[in-house]
Amino acid sequence: MEAQDKPRLSQQFVEIMVLLHNNFGRQTQVPLPLNQFAVLCTLMDTAGMAITDISRQLNISKQQMTNIIDKLVCANYVGKEPDVKDRRRILITISDKGKRLLENHMELFRQRFDSHAQNLTEKERQELAIILRRYYDLINKMFSV
Repeated sequence: MEAQDKPRLSQQFVEIMVLLHNNFGRQTQVPLPLNQFAVLCTLMDTAGMAITDISRQLNISKQQMTNIIDKLVCANYVGKEPDVKDRRRILITISDKGKRLLENHMELFRQRFDSHAQNLTEKERQELAIILRRYYDLINKMFSV
């Protein structure tokens, strides 16, 4: 195969993302609008983030992010707290209710994945586990700062 005939690495990555979305993600309904759900996912493993940092990470305008955060605050999925290091900054933190919503949704994802994994042989499941671990490690390495 000629070098120009090989799919670019970025193209393969995009194809995998689309495949996962079409065959897995879309069938597992997200319990909130996607932009709100993305904010909760972003906050899950943090002690809190400023609205500017969340908007930058998710590539959503600060004005739009303010509306998203306000809706999440009203639903008690997130809270606002002063930054102890800089009292002028407000940090957005995920609430226990927000954590429970994410945990419940992730459990649905796991159940759906496990159900579909039963279509594979034991050897194929073992191979997939190795591939996914390696994929995770490499993507993490690519995007680490």
